[in-house]
Amino acid sequence: MSPKIRKFNAAKRKQTRKDAKKKMEEQMGLFAKHPTECCLCNTAFERTHETVKTWHVVIREERVRLTCPECWGTFTEALEKVSREDG
Repeated sequence: MSPKIRKFNAAKRKQTRKDAKKKMEEQMGLFAKHPTECCLCNTAFERTHETVKTWHVVIREERVRLTCPECWGTFTEALEKVSREDG
């Protein structure tokens, strides 16, 4: 009986890996089409080693949003404030 379970689990794991790889490839394709400025303050994004490390990219429902560190900090502070008020 256990060989069937093992075989099923292996197939399930293989499908899960395949789905994850497909999703990653789709997101990487969207990332290549990222905007050239911050979605909040319209600061230009210059591709340097520093900006690539500090700017934030969010991909949701085939929408790519690029946010500078200053706006990202403001955004996260506002979220924390709202969550404290709700809790």
